[in-house]
Amino acid sequence: MAALPMASRKRFGLLLALLCFLYALWMVASWPGVLGQDSLAVIKEVDSDREFQAGKPAFWYLWVLSLYGPWRLVEIPIICQLLVCALVCARMLNWMLDQGMRKSFWYSLLGVALAPSVVYYASSLYSDGIYAIATAGMLFEVWRSYRERRLDGTACWMLLLTVPFALFSRPNGLLNAIALVVLALALPNAGRWRLGILVLPWCLIALVAHSQFKYRTPIGSVFPLAVYETVGFLEHRPMGLWERNEPRVSKETVQALTAGGKDLGHIQRFYDHYYWDPLVFFPEGPDMLALPEEAKTIIIREFFTYNLWHNFPAFAASRVNIFLYAAFANGGIAGPNNAENILPHTQASSKILFRNGKTHHTLVGWFDFTIKHRTIFWTPWVGLWLIVLGLVRTWRRRDHAGLVVCLVFGLQLAAVFSFSIAGEYRYLLAFFTAPLVLLPVIHTKPQPAHA
Repeated sequence: MAALPMASRKRFGLLLALLCFLYALWMVASWPGVLGQDSLAVIKEVDSDREFQAGKPAFWYLWVLSLYGPWRLVEIPIICQLLVCALVCARMLNWMLDQGMRKSFWYSLLGVALAPSVVYYASSLYSDGIYAIATAGMLFEVWRSYRERRLDGTACWMLLLTVPFALFSRPNGLLNAIALVVLALALPNAGRWRLGILVLPWCLIALVAHSQFKYRTPIGSVFPLAVYETVGFLEHRPMGLWERNEPRVSKETVQALTAGGKDLGHIQRFYDHYYWDPLVFFPEGPDMLALPEEAKTIIIREFFTYNLWHNFPAFAASRVNIFLYAAFANGGIAGPNNAENILPHTQASSKILFRNGKTHHTLVGWFDFTIKHRTIFWTPWVGLWLIVLGLVRTWRRRDHAGLVVCLVFGLQLAAVFSFSIAGEYRYLLAFFTAPLVLLPVIHTKPQPAHA
């Protein structure tokens, strides 16, 4: 393939400058950045010295504490996120051009790196945007290093940058560690040492953060699923078919659900087909997180031993319902101007700026247009299709390096599908950005087997 006339390093610099410039325009349009309810929660946790607890991963709290805490400026962590995202995207886009993958490059640039959903979440005080980009960047370097059986300087720098966000900024990020473990097994001893030097300090920081920033009421992942689906199983059904046979949920479950002092009628009034939030966060709701630990244990046990299997069609329907609701970006997505509603509830010193400029009106108008047509601009179908295609192709051609990447994405998809208890689009953002690594994986033929 013919090489582009511009040197690769110079081209990378131009790509990075382009992405930084366009991200900066959006940052100006939404200054001081996009803020939502989860942003408010983590800001309040910092402001109150953790008297209020957001329940986010300890590493994400540490990130916000380090960059927002000293100056009380929300734009600082957001700008840093955008810089990381621009750097990681420029690296993968430049590699595509180095390999002559021009169609993949243009799609990845316009359809992913500059996509409204990616820019929106990268510029918001949510971990999802930087997690999605960092996951793609980390898996890209894992794939490339596995193929070459070595860690070069570029891979070392990019892994150093992406590993903490890909592993520790979201609860399901720990699944991405599988790729690092497989890479360690594939590398020679020198490569393993280099990988360990890059990864282990971040693991240590994450462990220290987890031990230092414990939560009074940790949310977890199993109990939210069990309690949310169990309450859904009790939803009123006019046909009354269950009542003629056996109870929909066990007697022990009913006793555990009402252990907090709220009757079933009150609890059922706060069941929503798309969000578990009313069951736990609404002031007038039943606050299921406040149930005694013994009651939570019973709800989990009965869910897996009785309730799930006696209501499996309803459970499967709920999983599909929430997944599709999220995929079509129907969940509550805060507008670019939402900082005006969030900042007054914080101790932040940030100011609302640039609201009357042409940049603001043009880009916010474009954002509103893409939200209106979100089935075109926001849905992650390309990434999901590439995961399936990648699994099939890498398996058929015995491409171990590519298969590792596709399997990790497959596990992430299974985890999100199985455990999501809110129809939030941002949970699927990593699949929207997946083409950044999956297009190279699918396009590139596997290396010949080593002797």
